[in-house]
Amino acid sequence: MSLIQSESGNNAVEMFATRIDVQWDFRTNTGPVLFHFERVDWDRDTGMVNTRGYERTIRHDIAGLIGGEYAITDPFTGEELVEPGWKLMAMIKAATERVWDAETAPVDEQTGGEGESLAVVL
Repeated sequence: MSLIQSESGNNAVEMFATRIDVQWDFRTNTGPVLFHFERVDWDRDTGMVNTRGYERTIRHDIAGLIGGEYAITDPFTGEELVEPGWKLMAMIKAATERVWDAETAPVDEQTGGEGESLAVVL
C-alpha cells in the first residue's frame, strides 16, 4: 500500500506517521515502535492543509526494523540506495546523545551560558 492515497494537480491525500514512539528496552535491544498515522489532504505547492485526521497506530518490533533493509532515495543525487536497518537505531542513538549533550552542557558562569554578558549591579 502506498502512503499516497490520491493525487490531483497539486493536491494530495497522504498518510504520514506524524508521531513515532520508540519504546526501546536498552537491556535487550528490543521493544515496540508505534507509528501514529494521520490522513492529510493538502496542497503540496502552498503547504495548505485542507483536512487532517488520525487514521491508526501500527506497532512493530524494534528487532524487526533493525533486521530489515530499506530502499531510500538520496535527496541530492536521486540515486536509490539500500541501507541496513541497524543504521536506523544507530542514528537515533547518535541524535539522542547530541540532544542530551546540547541540553545538559554546563553553564559558563562568566557569560550566562549562551554568550551573553552578565551585568553586575552594585
